[in-house]
Amino acid sequence: MKGIQAEAGVDAYIIEGEAKAGFKVFGLNIDARAIIAIAIAESSLGTQGVATAPGANMFGFGAFDNNTTNAQNFSDDKAVIKMTQETIIQNQNTSFAIQDQKAQLLSTGNLNVAARGGVYCTDASGSGKRRAAIMESIDKWIDAHGGISEISKELLNTSSVAMMAVPTSYSVSRANQAGNYVAGTYPWGQCTWYVFNRTKELGYQFGPFMGNGGDWKNKPGYQTTHEAKTGYAISFSSGQAGADRTYGHVAIVEDVKEDGSILISESNVLGLGTISYRTFSAAEAAQLTYIVGEK
Repeated sequence: MKGIQAEAGVDAYIIEGEAKAGFKVFGLNIDARAIIAIAIAESSLGTQGVATAPGANMFGFGAFDNNTTNAQNFSDDKAVIKMTQETIIQNQNTSFAIQDQKAQLLSTGNLNVAARGGVYCTDASGSGKRRAAIMESIDKWIDAHGGISEISKELLNTSSVAMMAVPTSYSVSRANQAGNYVAGTYPWGQCTWYVFNRTKELGYQFGPFMGNGGDWKNKPGYQTTHEAKTGYAISFSSGQAGADRTYGHVAIVEDVKEDGSILISESNVLGLGTISYRTFSAAEAAQLTYIVGEK
């Protein structure tokens, strides 16, 4: 699929409904191209300025003129979430065009913050327009390198029936102890909560900040593969095999048959905190993305 073209010039959007589907980050409906553009403009992808301080993020989030070290309280993951929820959505900075307009109004003392929200950039020289141009450059790079892959239509429409019990001919190597699962950074009952805990029972471990289910396969530091093995996590993209269209989904491989078909277990398909099972044929299983946890 060709790279999705950013809206011309300064009108490049940031959040979905305005941003383009398929480029979302952390299930937050924020356009990944905009995130990259912000990181390039703010810190040359973390290589300059405040971003070089230990623990600081590459987006300049949390760095105030009178307290630049505050940025060290926000890692990249935390900064993306807070920036999206507060700076972009709550303060109505949903396009680079809006950001430039508000910066101009602020510079002349005419910005009504109560009505229009606070500014993202105080720079009134057209920083939004420059960031929109970066988004367009990203599109050109995507097109020049083969575009982005689409979810197989076969797999997109595949959502086998979820079952409360392990189906006949499949087995699990170890019963889950869900009653003892912790709910720290992953809310109780969610798919992430289940996989984070279940993988430990099967000999693997994942970190406490993997993101939403669809984000797990993109987490740096973890190997991904299309070959299933018991204990591997499965990260479903939004809409893939019935996954949530905003957050995606994550499950775990319980059994792999000689013919390549697999059994998975997961939570929050039949209800919050409810553990259920599904099977996928060998052809379907080969299209899924598996994440290998730490031993």
